[in-house]
Amino acid sequence: MAERTPPPPTLPARHRARPRAPQGDRWPANTQLADLVRYVARRPDSVGTALVTILAAAVFLFTAEREPQDFDYFVRLADAFLDGRLYVLEAPSWLNELVPGGGGWYVVYPPVPAILLMPFVAVFGTDFPQQVASCLFGAIAVGLVWLLLGRFALDLRRRLILTLVFAFGTVFWYVAETGSAWYLGHVCAVLFSVAAVIAAMDRRFPVLVGLLLGLAAISRLPVALACVGVLMLLVGVGWPLRLPRDRLLAIRQTVGFGVGMAIPVGLYFGYNLARWGTLMDQGYTRIPGVLEDPIYEKFGIFAIEYIPRHLHAIFLRSWNFVDEPPFFQPSWWGLGLFLTTPVLIWLVRARLQDPRVLASAVATALVAIPIVTHGNVGIAQFGYRFSLDAQVFLFVALATVFERGMSRLAWLAAIASIAICAYAIWAISIEFIAF
Repeated sequence: MAERTPPPPTLPARHRARPRAPQGDRWPANTQLADLVRYVARRPDSVGTALVTILAAAVFLFTAEREPQDFDYFVRLADAFLDGRLYVLEAPSWLNELVPGGGGWYVVYPPVPAILLMPFVAVFGTDFPQQVASCLFGAIAVGLVWLLLGRFALDLRRRLILTLVFAFGTVFWYVAETGSAWYLGHVCAVLFSVAAVIAAMDRRFPVLVGLLLGLAAISRLPVALACVGVLMLLVGVGWPLRLPRDRLLAIRQTVGFGVGMAIPVGLYFGYNLARWGTLMDQGYTRIPGVLEDPIYEKFGIFAIEYIPRHLHAIFLRSWNFVDEPPFFQPSWWGLGLFLTTPVLIWLVRARLQDPRVLASAVATALVAIPIVTHGNVGIAQFGYRFSLDAQVFLFVALATVFERGMSRLAWLAAIASIAICAYAIWAISIEFIAF
């Protein structure tokens, strides 16, 4: 008869290892919060997306101005589109970036925000507050960010904090709730960029990926240059650089992506042809007196001489300090990227060997070319608003870092990012801001 192995001795309760709580059960048991977390954990994409979208919409709308946005170029252009015109009929003095022509004045900006506003203007008329649509589009973008982060190995807490930082810990909050013409273009570009990256990471429907990125591009033109990075995500290009194993599939995906992107870009070329008589966008240079603006008069609108001023805005621009409370005053010149969102410092830990990081780095670098060579650093603004053109790619790289864990210091940096932006929103609301 085989000898029986005695059972191991039972440790006193105080020495026993605690079982790891399952995801979603790290809050006090038998509370409504714990029940909600468990419910979201079971349905993260559907319920989670709805909750973060509603939260973002509520916060954006609560902090937005109640009066209609003065710089309502897109409301006016949406009304023109509904009336079958490409031009607006009025040019009030405060709308100083209109170009005369066509029996009225042309809006120089890419048209996607106006197209998205058409249903609102059709129902509510030209008194519709443009910033309300901006808040709603921004909230949808935040919901899509939650979906995007679900493609990474993040638990619910890390996925949630990164979503909240994207929404409320970057310049995106101020841009979305303000909703002026330039800002609404950023919001629409972010919305379509996030959707394009989701579809690219799923590596399905390449035509849809191209179509979405094309819509982002004709919301904010620099985003068009992200096409190389998005295509790399779609076909799975890694480091060291090598062709995908299934080359025939890669060719089909590339062609599909190109076809999808060509549709909105081709329509934009036609829009330019109707306005300017040329396929290429020349709207900004046609604004009366723009080249006499002190920002542009020495080197023109684009020049490599502008790169140092952008580097200063991105890395060195700080708060104004005044001698009376609350002391730290936002500047309309902006705030450095890593002072606005300190958690982005953890990007230094991203690994280029990861294909997602490589693609994001390529997209960010290419998008930056027309940005850092532009004479204007983004004023008037809180934070460096041009970073929004590449923000989704920065967060893709950041998510790969936090897949490996998130230190206590990183959590503090994430919370600080939200606190800094909330303070700036409050300071601006009491007009505690200057150049």
